[in-house]
Parts: sequence; structure tokens; C-alpha cells
Amino acid sequence: MAKFIFITEESENREASKIEFTIPDDLDIWEFKRMCIRMAGAMGYTSISTKKAFGNEYKSEHDNEIIQKLQAIYSGSFA
Repeated sequence: MAKFIFITEESENREASKIEFTIPDDLDIWEFKRMCIRMAGAMGYTSISTKKAFGNEYKSEHDNEIIQKLQAIYSGSFA
């Protein structure tokens, strides 16, 4: 297991001073992205600013179609 931790030592801070996520070692990139978005939210960033910075939280079906087409082109079986 791994840990994803944010710690602030600001004396004027009245919010969480430590935020910690324990995550599995086999986390894929989309799960990691989701954790980053959650960490940003826990730190006080708005959903609008995190969406601007990170884009969509989940992979869309459109993304899957593009990946399949690129794989077909690369393998030489594109029809």
C-alpha cells in the first residue's frame, strides 16, 4: 500500500492540517487521477477549478473508441 499525503503547517489554518489517502500499489492512471481530484477537493479547491485542471474524472466511452482505433491502426488491421 502507498500513501498520498498533504500536510500544512500554517499557524492560521483552521481547516484540516493533514489529509491522507492510503491507496493500493496497483493503482492505474485513471484511479490515480481520481485520487488527485479528491485530494484537491479536500484541500479546498472547487470542482470548477479541478475540472479545468484535470479534465473529466472518468474515462469516457469516446476515449475508448479512440484507443481502439489507434490500436487497430498500429496493428495494421484498421478497416
